[in-house]
Amino acid sequence: MGSVEINIGMTIPHHFPSLIEGTTQAVLIAGAGLSCPNLQMVSGLLPELEVIAQSLGVSVGIAPSHDDYFYVLAEAVLTYRIDTEGKSKAQSHLWLAEELGMLDDRRWFGEVGLPLSGNTPRHRVLARFVVEGRLRAAISLNWDALFEAALESVGLAARTGLPRPWPITAYARVVEDAHLPLLISNRVFPVIKPHGCVKELEMARRRFRSGQAIEPVIFKITRSQMSSPTQEQSQIVPTRVNGYVSECPLIAVGWRASERYLREAIISTAEAVHPPASDAFTLVDLCWHQNHTEIATAYGKNSNEAFAEVNANGSFTIDHLFQWLQARYALKKLIAVATPAQQISLQAHLALLDHPECNDAILSWVDSWLPTWVRLCWRAGVMRGIDPLTNLMIEPWDIPVTPRDVHVPWGSMSNERRDLQAAAKLLIALGNDLNRFNYEQFPGGIWDTSARWLYLPLPGWRGTAQPADLAGLKPLAEALRGLGFIAKIQLIWLDTEDAPPDPLLRHQLEAQVRRLMPLTKFAIEDALCWVDLEALKRRLP
Repeated sequence: MGSVEINIGMTIPHHFPSLIEGTTQAVLIAGAGLSCPNLQMVSGLLPELEVIAQSLGVSVGIAPSHDDYFYVLAEAVLTYRIDTEGKSKAQSHLWLAEELGMLDDRRWFGEVGLPLSGNTPRHRVLARFVVEGRLRAAISLNWDALFEAALESVGLAARTGLPRPWPITAYARVVEDAHLPLLISNRVFPVIKPHGCVKELEMARRRFRSGQAIEPVIFKITRSQMSSPTQEQSQIVPTRVNGYVSECPLIAVGWRASERYLREAIISTAEAVHPPASDAFTLVDLCWHQNHTEIATAYGKNSNEAFAEVNANGSFTIDHLFQWLQARYALKKLIAVATPAQQISLQAHLALLDHPECNDAILSWVDSWLPTWVRLCWRAGVMRGIDPLTNLMIEPWDIPVTPRDVHVPWGSMSNERRDLQAAAKLLIALGNDLNRFNYEQFPGGIWDTSARWLYLPLPGWRGTAQPADLAGLKPLAEALRGLGFIAKIQLIWLDTEDAPPDPLLRHQLEAQVRRLMPLTKFAIEDALCWVDLEALKRRLP
């Protein structure tokens, strides 16, 4: 397809079909632009590097404005430590990471400096796509661990996953060939980090301080190091990376493609395989460079067909683009399980998402309300799944409720997705009034900021958890502690049935909500009232 016009004067080349449709998976290349503005990367480290060089009496013969100045200066510093001071390469690289403050600034680890959810929208959506099975692997060229923090925030464990009724349950960080055995299970998502990682550097520092050997230390920070893989990475690049690229379309985010070894590996693979997908190569970034032209040409593409231009600020950022893609993906899943009559309304919502410059309300509804609702249904036992590793049924209490963004896939794990069918029913009921509500303030709730009413949809089926388990609303209960005044909380009976609500179950649900309430006035008998979807629609202006 041709490029899609955006009314802010920019274009996207396609709708990322390999990421959000069908069975094909995509491979992610994460450059520095994925971590900005939470980390400034090279530009933020340059003042520290200049202080280090000055203390050693080291200088270089190029101007600070030169693109390679940082990398050339870093190489001069390391050379001085190795050749003049007699330090090993491993010691020198570890020392430089320490001196730059990377191991003591916990922003690099994704532990501080992020929203309360522990992730940014772009990282959160990409992590959810991992759980959904839409990404085959990630090649992260960043030293930080923001992407790994996002993976953990959606419920993926490092290296070893717990029983879950969906395929991907863990991730593994691979910096050198010795880490490849961590990928032996097909339930583990690969995060390839050929330039190194602060978490690996931190472990090396602990070994060094305890008197253990620290070889090797991989911390690529010079231009020459970025020209070729190290000896310890001969199986990762190009072998492993080439395998991913030969099988899957490539999405590069915030990547200047300045690493010659990686660029050449991708080009040679693309020229050999001739990937047929319309989105075989896509760059999401602020700018298009000659390096990107070389890669696109190998794929038989040009910038018009492969460049999704985003802004650093404003209405079309990387965050907005991926939230838009997430909304399109979710709507397609809702349409797939909806009735023919419902599909007409849902298709109208999808049509409004034809380009990224769209209604932010539905992006927020998908990003904040839908994941909590699905998790709530599974934790309540309304939906059940089988662990593909053991073929045993997963118990409702095995579905995690924390962290707050832990993700239950929307992709089919059951012939009947009543959770998604009910979500579609609610979306249709809200109709054009989506903008009236806030979906981020209380995870799983629908907050009417003008009336100061909180609507709380609850699963109207008798699940296998007895009594009804609403532990999935714990993040909402925590959010209630920080709000000064709520006029009313109204419970919404949400199901897919034509029969009237079950009085006993409704009483049980109400009792469970009262137990969760941190506010006294909503924890007493008869403090909560019920409203059905029809009544909700009548109250909308």
